[in-house]
Amino acid sequence: MKTTKKQLKKIIREEKYRLLREQEEVAPVDNNTHHWPRVEWTNVEELVDKWAKGEEDAFDKGDPSMMGDDASLTDAKKHWSDQVDNAAMDMEAELTKRVRQAALQTMQEFTDKLINGDYA
Repeated sequence: MKTTKKQLKKIIREEKYRLLREQEEVAPVDNNTHHWPRVEWTNVEELVDKWAKGEEDAFDKGDPSMMGDDASLTDAKKHWSDQVDNAAMDMEAELTKRVRQAALQTMQEFTDKLINGDYA
């Protein structure tokens, strides 16, 4: 069975995401009594895929930053596509991390409000 480049990239992205999740440390809570839930941020992958598609479609042979020196159109498109793929993998990991941080901060904020009686 042959693995396509796209399938291999997906496998690498999933493995990288899994490793990042395992390494992620949750900031301790002052009283250590709250353990907030974790969820998979599946829409981050979809968002990044749409961004990457838009960037690949934005290839412009008239743009010197995309063409490179003495590159054929085919080589330049492949090089651009590879750059977009690398950026997309990094972006997905970073977005997942940032969404998780924002979620934890928001949960902490609302827990504090509950404890302070803001919803009484």
